[in-house]
Amino acid sequence: MNIVKKLTKLSLVAFAASLSFVAGANAWGPERQPFTMESPASYPVFNSITNNPTIGDERDFVRVGQINADVTAMSNEVEIIPGKQYLVYIYFHNDASSTYNSSAYNNVGVALKTKMSASFPTVVTPAEKGKVSAIITSENSKPRSVWDEAYFTTKTEKVLLSYVAGSAKIYNDWAANGSIMPSDLFTEGGTPIGLNALNGVIPGCEEYHGVVSYVVEAKELSGSIEKSVDKAVINPGDEVEFTLTIKNTGDVALTNATIKDSLPEGLTLVSGSTYLTANNSGVEDLLSDNITTTGYNLGRIGTGNIIYIKYRAKAGDDFDCAGKKLKNVATLIYDSETASGDSKTASAEVVVKKTEGCEGIPVDPEPVEPDPEPSPELKPDPESTPEESLPDKIVDTGPIEIVLAIIIVLAILGAGFYFWRTRRTLKEVENKVSGKESDDEKNNEETKNLNQKPDEYKNEDDSSQK
Repeated sequence: MNIVKKLTKLSLVAFAASLSFVAGANAWGPERQPFTMESPASYPVFNSITNNPTIGDERDFVRVGQINADVTAMSNEVEIIPGKQYLVYIYFHNDASSTYNSSAYNNVGVALKTKMSASFPTVVTPAEKGKVSAIITSENSKPRSVWDEAYFTTKTEKVLLSYVAGSAKIYNDWAANGSIMPSDLFTEGGTPIGLNALNGVIPGCEEYHGVVSYVVEAKELSGSIEKSVDKAVINPGDEVEFTLTIKNTGDVALTNATIKDSLPEGLTLVSGSTYLTANNSGVEDLLSDNITTTGYNLGRIGTGNIIYIKYRAKAGDDFDCAGKKLKNVATLIYDSETASGDSKTASAEVVVKKTEGCEGIPVDPEPVEPDPEPSPELKPDPESTPEESLPDKIVDTGPIEIVLAIIIVLAILGAGFYFWRTRRTLKEVENKVSGKESDDEKNNEETKNLNQKPDEYKNEDDSSQK
């Protein structure tokens, strides 16, 4: 059964039974004196009871929910999906005690000239919540106006919400139950609500409460554009063909759709080469050469329709063997019957590269990095000898080690000299015992050797110090 027809046949009790309410914090106002069912107000005040058995805290009186076959869950926020319908629920209750409705109290509990105004977003995007709001006013209520909000969210790029004609109705337990609300409901001034008639008269007490609800439908607004090229690389002076594919991928018609392409420097449009094909008709319509200047207004593109635009461009002659990448971008702008301001872009690239005469062109070799110069402190001195080069490691020595080294060297020299003197003395004694006398030449030679021995040991000592 159509949801509008289904709601028309519901009484307030049956309507409430088809809903479930989820409690939650919400933006409402203004701040006002709260009341309870056990302790109601003594004057007209709307939606200020905090323990209403139907919806809980009446200050949170605007709820939204996706319409289901059985029970619709109502809450302060709901994610909308294209193709689905959503119910907006607005509760009203004059919280004055029924005692003050009587003439004995001059009917001071009755709210007069009571009106309601409502609004909903026509466009919802992931970037921003869509606010659903309602305001209830009365000339003698305190405060005079109360308001509340709920929200629609979406993960779809752009969702349009449209009012389902005739779905705004009032539900109560009186003669006005099921009455269609005037379109003024969606104006700033609002429209009167009532019980037996929409006359703005609402007495105090729960038996005079009611609901105004309406239905909105979610549809996706979405166009797309793709761009392709028949050749990725061309020579200077060659022609290349670009194809634009424009689709309506949403649920509503695209209106005032315009398309424009831009060619980079180095490519020029081939006059008389632009053609349009709608869907898969196979019929190509010749277009003017305005694709790269003013563009084309394609008008209305229905749901599911596809438009193809093809044109050719020619490359200039000023390109070398290295080649150059050229990129051009096409832009699609469109509206809908209820929303405006959406656009999509697509791009394609082609490389223009000279190929003839490029064979055999030498390629510069990769530069070779020279060996790094040695550090100044390690750079060898050309006048130095290997013996004067720095050792790999210098051993640290202290005063004690130096003294010990001197003592050892002197001991070695003394031992050598003593050994030499001992042998000479022994030889002289042996010669004397044997009766042999040394001739002058031999004595002179030994004297010469004696005089040279200290120099030889000195050289050995000097060598050990190096």
